[in-house]
Amino acid sequence: MCTEPGTQGGTAACRCKRAVTRLLVLALLAAAVLAFGSRALAGTPVFAVVPGQAAGASGQSSLDAAVRATIASDRKALAQALLDERAQESAGAHAAARTDTVKAGGLFATEDAVGRSRQAAAADAAHAARLRRSIVRLEQALQPVPVALDSGSAGSTGAYAVAIAERYLGVRYLWGGAVPDDGFDCSGFVKYVYAQLGITLPHYAASQWDDTVHVDPSQLEPGDLVFFEPRADGPGHVGMYVGNGVFIEAPHTGAVVQFQSLAQETATTGFVGASRPAA
Repeated sequence: MCTEPGTQGGTAACRCKRAVTRLLVLALLAAAVLAFGSRALAGTPVFAVVPGQAAGASGQSSLDAAVRATIASDRKALAQALLDERAQESAGAHAAARTDTVKAGGLFATEDAVGRSRQAAAADAAHAARLRRSIVRLEQALQPVPVALDSGSAGSTGAYAVAIAERYLGVRYLWGGAVPDDGFDCSGFVKYVYAQLGITLPHYAASQWDDTVHVDPSQLEPGDLVFFEPRADGPGHVGMYVGNGVFIEAPHTGAVVQFQSLAQETATTGFVGASRPAA
């Protein structure tokens, strides 16, 4: 109970009373808070009316809508990105396929060009062979007829033999060859030339040496046979003398029918002698 104001005792008592009152109020508030918290923990729904709640709910709805819109936009962008990536991959695959096709086409074109070149070369070779055969047949048709040799002298026969032999300059050498289409070896060449004059010779240099009339080398005339390469069984090479120290021959593999110096061949392979085919 407070005393009169103004006195020291009354003032202290009032202060004491007010303090007790505040403590009681605080205790009641604490009890109310504890009671409210206990009910909340026990699961009892608590409803409170808070000013501005409706505005808060509306803001939450707007936020949810914005989030959903953002998610939808992101999904759409992701789908478009996937489509773009697939389109780029497809374009790259098509470009690579076109490049491979172009490369393959270039390879095929090159192979085709090589094949055409080979075919053209083969056709040219066949054409050249046909022309060569035609030329040979024409030359044979134009050569002198043996019966037209009225004199029958050795000199005239040898001159005709040289004229025929010179038609085959450039025909290739072929071992065992005896016709211009295939090629000549040395004895096959003179055998073929003299056969066109009605004179038969064997196809072997040593045999030709044995089957013809030998003449002194100082008495050589055009058409005489000249022999080289001395061997135990006879000479190994033969040609036809054309005059002025020159003879015509089919020398060896890789060469063609050509003129050659008598002195040079003698120095290289050795001279055996000369002979004169007779009709």
